[in-house]
Amino acid sequence: METTTPFTEFGLSAPLLNSLSEMGFEKASPIQNMTLEHILEGKDIFAQAETGSGKTGSFAIPICEQLLREEKESDSKDDEKLVQYVTLSPTRELAQQTHKVFDQLGKHLGIHAACLIGGESIDKQKSLLKKGTRVLVATPGRLVDLIKQKSVKLDQVKAVVFDEADRLFDMGFQKDIEFILSKVKEDRQLIMVSATSNMEVLKTAYKFKSHPMELKLNEDNILVDHINHSLAMITKQEKMPYLVNILRENSDVYAIVFCNTQMQTHLVAEWLRLMDFKAKPISGRLPQNKRTRLMEEFRNKEVTILVCTDVAARGLDIKDVNLVINYDLPQEAANYVHRIGRTGRAGKEGRAISFCAHEDCEYLDDIYAYIDSKITKLELTNEDVTAEIAPKPYIDGKTLRPVDRNRSSGKKDRSSRDSKKAGSRDQRERKPMDKMTEKYDAPLERALPTPLKKFVPSEDEKRDRRFFITTSKNQEDADRAALGYYMITDESLLQREIVKKGPKRYFFFGPQNITYRYSLEAHYKKLLLPFIIEILNLSHLDVKVKVAFKGDTLDISFNGKDEGLFLRNRGEMLQSLEQICRLYLANKITLPSKLKWNVRVQGARGAGERSHDRSRGKKQDGRSNNRGNQNRRSNRPSEKDQKAREEKVIALAEEAKNKVINSKEPFTMKPLDPRDRRIVHQHLGEDDTVKTTSLGDGRLKKIEVSLR
Repeated sequence: METTTPFTEFGLSAPLLNSLSEMGFEKASPIQNMTLEHILEGKDIFAQAETGSGKTGSFAIPICEQLLREEKESDSKDDEKLVQYVTLSPTRELAQQTHKVFDQLGKHLGIHAACLIGGESIDKQKSLLKKGTRVLVATPGRLVDLIKQKSVKLDQVKAVVFDEADRLFDMGFQKDIEFILSKVKEDRQLIMVSATSNMEVLKTAYKFKSHPMELKLNEDNILVDHINHSLAMITKQEKMPYLVNILRENSDVYAIVFCNTQMQTHLVAEWLRLMDFKAKPISGRLPQNKRTRLMEEFRNKEVTILVCTDVAARGLDIKDVNLVINYDLPQEAANYVHRIGRTGRAGKEGRAISFCAHEDCEYLDDIYAYIDSKITKLELTNEDVTAEIAPKPYIDGKTLRPVDRNRSSGKKDRSSRDSKKAGSRDQRERKPMDKMTEKYDAPLERALPTPLKKFVPSEDEKRDRRFFITTSKNQEDADRAALGYYMITDESLLQREIVKKGPKRYFFFGPQNITYRYSLEAHYKKLLLPFIIEILNLSHLDVKVKVAFKGDTLDISFNGKDEGLFLRNRGEMLQSLEQICRLYLANKITLPSKLKWNVRVQGARGAGERSHDRSRGKKQDGRSNNRGNQNRRSNRPSEKDQKAREEKVIALAEEAKNKVINSKEPFTMKPLDPRDRRIVHQHLGEDDTVKTTSLGDGRLKKIEVSLR
């Protein structure tokens, strides 16, 4: 990775510079160069940088420096037993890795960190805390347990670090984090580092009176430049043969293989192990001591292929990994970035290959949208997916251990029969090989539906987005493709029709291609409710929505703290939502001509209510639409009311300015809508003593007022 400023220019203590030199670090990485000075000054920060950019060092180095400076200023040794710095990590492996960095930096500095994670003896951790430590590296759940058991106090903590902040919140640790912050004094420093942005992280910071400085490195390029990542469109049955071919072609392979489920992880690892690859699985089901030992084996290259779930996708800094395989495409687009970021670290070249079978395709569009680009597709031939592989092992779902089905049931191994069916025609001439008893030689098929031979959709069917036509060998895959096409998760909405059956593979038996035509049931509530809720969540609006259908009227009502926003500007937001919902439904089902829409704020009349049918001139409830428009106009705020509101906002702005001038510290105003923010910016923009900055995303933002 390109480096910039030497560490000697940051005013670091000589012992710390010696420790960095011993670790082979002479210059700061770009993210370290961007953050060190601000952290040493005690500022709250939110630092965003790509995976593998050196984010751990960006907070560990200044924390060690602060501890060294405090030692010089303090004569009391009691401070050495008080917890002063806390780092929160989303996974146990990342916590152990961060703890290792602190140990390496503090080896000759007298700085010792304690690692508190689940899966390990809590009694041993309590004994460690009794001895005293100034730095804690912990997972949120275990730290909360120790706080509640009164084994650790955080009232003297000077800084809290969110390592991989977005992942902490994605994994559901928000309540634990808020509990931890409630035990820390208000004037503590807050340091947040992440590879991607997350508004929930910043909201929590604001909630605890922190207004972090946002530092972003390569915001427009979330993928590391020197990672060659590509996509292999293959079938589910071709994944293992293709993986084996890749591994055999690279004798020096040091790889991580990602799967979506624990079952798949252990299956793939055992399958590779049967073929003499140094592969082992890691997942949340493994005891912590085994996970720790396995990670050490992988770092020491006793294991060269690590098969894992996303538990290892975040933050782990494992050197020299030259290949990442996505055996399954990640279900969350952000995880694609973090998975392939395990290779190409510290400026080295890396390669990542993602397998995309039919069942993986539903995640592809989200990944493309997230990285804002397409992934290069590999041109494959039959030879690429033809490899001699061992029979597929059987993994017990409860223990995740391999089971010999021949012994347990006395029946012939089904996987062996399947492999023989897929074998080459000259199998009888091949000599048996140790552990390589079968050959996979199935024809190369695309993961997407195959073209129809005789059934040809009409031009109307091709253009009509309400219908989806696909060809598949089994109904389950076809249903999954239809759910992905309609972007829904409720299978009960699918209406399926078989329009063509192809010939069976072996004339009387075997798989056959079946062409299905899908449409959706006109269930307005099931279709609209998840869609509207998603819009409200993305807009950060605190309102609830109800959807009901009675007779020929579709009723959509909103109520909550932000319901007033729907009534502004003569209900323009309600009108826009109605049009969006109309378009959404029209692309999925056939809307009846008599359908009436009633989009409103619950309990409000006039400006907030949109009740009508498709004919604008028809009367409803004895009133014409023109009368309704007049009612809406009459509810428009008068010029007098508008002037009074403007004066109120200006008074708030003046109050904020006076607080800033008196305290010499920035002050953050409460969330304001765009119109009120414009008034504040215009009013204070004419003042030479203060400046204004909008904070946050969405319609409602806060304004920070600070000295110029």
